[in-house]
Amino acid sequence: MRIQGVVAGMLTSGLVVGLLAWGLTDAEAQRRGQRPQQQRQQREAPAPMSDAVAPALGGIEWGWNKRQLLDFYVAKLNKEYQPRLNKARDAMTEDQLRSERDRRIRTMRESFLQFDGQTTGYDSGFLRDEFTHGNQESMMRVRGDNGDDYFFFIRGQLWKWYHAFDASVFQGANFEQFQEALSGRFGEGRVRNGVLAEGERERTWMEWHDARTRVRAVDNTTFYGFYGLVFEDKQVLGRLSELRTNRQRRGRGSHSLVDAVTGGDGEATDSNTDIVDRITGNIRRRPENEGNKKR
Repeated sequence: MRIQGVVAGMLTSGLVVGLLAWGLTDAEAQRRGQRPQQQRQQREAPAPMSDAVAPALGGIEWGWNKRQLLDFYVAKLNKEYQPRLNKARDAMTEDQLRSERDRRIRTMRESFLQFDGQTTGYDSGFLRDEFTHGNQESMMRVRGDNGDDYFFFIRGQLWKWYHAFDASVFQGANFEQFQEALSGRFGEGRVRNGVLAEGERERTWMEWHDARTRVRAVDNTTFYGFYGLVFEDKQVLGRLSELRTNRQRRGRGSHSLVDAVTGGDGEATDSNTDIVDRITGNIRRRPENEGNKKR
């Protein structure tokens, strides 16, 4: 499957956020609680605006509560299964289809997780910088056609959607090819370098905007073996410092789990190849284990 086709298939289902002071010096930024790296990032020109961002949300709306998001996906599943139910030749087949549909709905409902301070597998996984504890944040996970969708809420309102592509989708493609595929959908983006929030590690991503949403393309292939696409509500991004009153409890710029199972060069040792997947439960459906890791 062509990379562009995969991206288009997933996506079909200006304001600058967080600019705190364009003219601050590094010393002034530090006095106001910002790191120099954050301040330099904020002075950069904004990423391009794209008319393709809003349609890519596929009907999902920022500010929804958990019930509204669940109802949205229940309606999608009902629409998906109804033609199959109509074609079922006997009652047993109908029961099997309804059971399958209801199991998927139940899995979504039971995936809801509140980040209330209790340790979760996500604290050490690839999502660890996407949420904080003790700030009324929560998440719901939905299995998509070519990856997993993680929906983040803050104070009960939806503000972030993280789509983690299955490892097999872009197998063999480097990040530049992934970016090129996305540029075919959103237009030319801007490659950014820095930290997205206080306490996070530095990273590189590609970025687009529209009036309400920021989109980030992220590279998680070094350790986790997949690419991701993140949609965020810019109205919430601009208020994160006041919404997140409790500071991150994770160490800045480090990943203890990765450090523990690698030899220092970013490569997992043979005995721990899938330790992160086992701990977080987020196996990326690699080709070699496709037959053994059914969801």
